[in-house]
Amino acid sequence: MTTALHTAPEQGEFDTRLQLSQLDRIADSRHAAAELAENYVGLPIGG
Repeated sequence: MTTALHTAPEQGEFDTRLQLSQLDRIADSRHAAAELAENYVGLPIGG
């Protein structure tokens, strides 16, 4: 999550574009957003 939301001072153009494409995927895809949320908080117990 940190690498998705923050840039490093030494980050190059390729890494910046990769980061933006990952954020675009999360913003544009309901399934990608759900996957991020599940990975962030954990999967439901017994589900």
